[in-house]
Amino acid sequence: QGIIVTNAHVVQGADRLTASFAGRGEPMECEVLETDEAIDLAVIKTKERPKKPLPSMPLGHSETVRTGDWAIVLGNPFGLQNTCTLGIVSSMDRSTGETGFDWMRHPLMQTDAAVNQGNSGGPMLNEAGEVIGIISMRALFGEGIGFAIPIDSARSALPTLLQRKKVPRAYLGIKMSAGSKDGPRRSGGAVVDLVLPKSPAEAGGFQVDDEILEADGRKIRNFDEVQALVRSTQVGSKLRFKVRRNGQVVNVDVKTADIRHLREANAQNGGAGGGGKHRVIIMP
Repeated sequence: QGIIVTNAHVVQGADRLTASFAGRGEPMECEVLETDEAIDLAVIKTKERPKKPLPSMPLGHSETVRTGDWAIVLGNPFGLQNTCTLGIVSSMDRSTGETGFDWMRHPLMQTDAAVNQGNSGGPMLNEAGEVIGIISMRALFGEGIGFAIPIDSARSALPTLLQRKKVPRAYLGIKMSAGSKDGPRRSGGAVVDLVLPKSPAEAGGFQVDDEILEADGRKIRNFDEVQALVRSTQVGSKLRFKVRRNGQVVNVDVKTADIRHLREANAQNGGAGGGGKHRVIIMP
């Protein structure tokens, strides 16, 4: 059917998109079906139905992957076609949540297989040749630190993206950091550093410097627990938080909203940018 999975950042802002395949002649014009920026996933489709089936790989299950398992990365780093690098899965305990924003904790797999510019959107395989991840990013500083979207995360989003629909993602609209406002900073805790204007968090009554003690009846030890709760919550659900504010404990009730509202607000405030210049992205 001409369906191709890649990264959202690869196709973002492109005016023209093509994909080429070894031994297939001229590049094929493609269109974006939909993107999921939260996990950096995009689904594109060839505009013309391929005369022959496109190359494909079987999907594995990232749930069964363990630290130390073999990892094989395929891609075209710096334009070097069909490059294969070998390493291991360095960690399964990475995420996009270190920024502290409540909606940004999504799992990532770390690998020491060489990942460079041009690997984005390429597969990470296990020793059986099954896709267990989709390369998304690499560390700007240091060697042997690359990150992949777990294939289970991509698989769960695909049915919605194939229907040209956004994947519903809940958010509150707060940025958190570790520590306690009533004492010295510490490794745990969840203190609100920022409340986004016109967000569900603002509407619910969150304030800067609130220390989150409980969320939906669960004690909060680290802000990543708040992120995990938000990620697993459906859009439109109500969450009750217990926070310490000015020495008193108060309840804050928030109804989650869809993250697309935040993206739309950012687009209106920030504009499209780019000065009207066209971008052409060629996917080898």
